[in-house]
Amino acid sequence: MKLVALTVAAVLAAGAAQAELKICNTLDARQTVAVAYMEAGAWVSQGWWQIKPGACANVVKGDLKQQHFYYSLSDGGKFAGEGYSFCTTAKTFKLSGADGDCAALGAEVRPFSHIDTGATATGYRFDLSGEGTVLAEAGGDAAAVDSAAAIASFAPGTHGEPFTVEALLQNCDDTEMGPSCTFYAEGARWIASFGDKSNDAALEYMKTLPVNAPMIVSGDQISMGDITVEAAVSKAEPGQRDAYADQRDAMQGDWVDESDAKSTLSVMGSEETASYDGQQTAVSVLGFADACPGGDSIGPVVWKQEMGGDPMDTPCFVLVAVSPTRMELSYVGRGNTLVYVRP
Repeated sequence: MKLVALTVAAVLAAGAAQAELKICNTLDARQTVAVAYMEAGAWVSQGWWQIKPGACANVVKGDLKQQHFYYSLSDGGKFAGEGYSFCTTAKTFKLSGADGDCAALGAEVRPFSHIDTGATATGYRFDLSGEGTVLAEAGGDAAAVDSAAAIASFAPGTHGEPFTVEALLQNCDDTEMGPSCTFYAEGARWIASFGDKSNDAALEYMKTLPVNAPMIVSGDQISMGDITVEAAVSKAEPGQRDAYADQRDAMQGDWVDESDAKSTLSVMGSEETASYDGQQTAVSVLGFADACPGGDSIGPVVWKQEMGGDPMDTPCFVLVAVSPTRMELSYVGRGNTLVYVRP
């Protein structure tokens, strides 16, 4: 079951007792719900709540300190989500670092959908039919700051060649360019710095998103070297889940070559780190498509572009099988199949 996109109806109501995130089951059958949110600088996932038809569960208690929450349903694999993913387990859980290596947490990747409470809500009710209602609000100008993320902060061409790309968030952290947000689009690594030419509200929005969150980003290219683009971001908005989101989610985390335990891979977001006997050998950008670069359509493939390597050297692999515990990649051109398992 894929739920309709949420819409937000803002209804003011007073009272500290309403300061919470409440999820209500307005569907015809019992629902099993998990949520994900930022806590103490880390992404946390928590579940499961059993919610009868017509009932509600208070999944986050106290005044809400953030605008963006995420939820998932345990419904036999029918829940498709909206392009977001976090770690869950089959039994009751609370996991920190839930946007990272799920296997290392003894968990699996599950799709999630987005709940936007609005910038000033301290209490919010979300119905599983897709509707949202503000229960209590705080004062201040946070709403204006948040809405500024989706409003272009400069005219196209002000700082370089204009762009609009469908992107996947990697992270927001300190980089060689200072405090920045990194995202991947069109096979390249894009970096936008805070306090420079970018719209800081757009970058603050990116900070609220988990790894691999889909976005639509606009701005100007300042410079490009190797496969890294220095970008000035003018605006950023939520994007749509793409056709390869399930495979990308399943590939996240650590892997060991089934034929040589010294050969390992670690996938985080759109970056793959290859190592041998504990020594890093390469960091590559991963791209997903139905065809290898310059080739005919052959079904889902993943191609790799090594950072600092030859831009024309993009080894390509057919995704023979990718599950949370096993990955089989057929090297196009050579025909050999590489098999990786979880450590």
